Amino acid sequence: MILTAEHSATNLYRVEVSGWDDNKAFFVENSELEWAEDSVKQVLLNCGLSEGAVIFLRLLQPISNDRSRPVAYQAELVARNPEGQQQFRLRPVSSRRRTQLFH
Repeated sequence: MILTAEHSATNLYRVEVSGWDDNKAFFVENSELEWAEDSVKQVLLNCGLSEGAVIFLRLLQPISNDRSRPVAYQAELVARNPEGQQQFRLRPVSSRRRTQLFH
């Protein structure tokens, strides 16, 4: 799924990704979240995103009720594959940053 060559131990989770694409259109797409041992999170999407876009991930098979809520991440483009999919590294959006965005 992910385009990088070698990884430490990773886990894959089915997720629903939503947000606004680079055309400012709302999208919802199912994908797999790759969560590496070193806490790096990446996802592969069919749609394009603007630099620094905020997207929301929701686990499709929740482990607990809290895990089914969407979580905000900032997406950073890492690579594109020949099929046109784009790999994004995800960074958590802190509550402090969210507060600054809405003021």
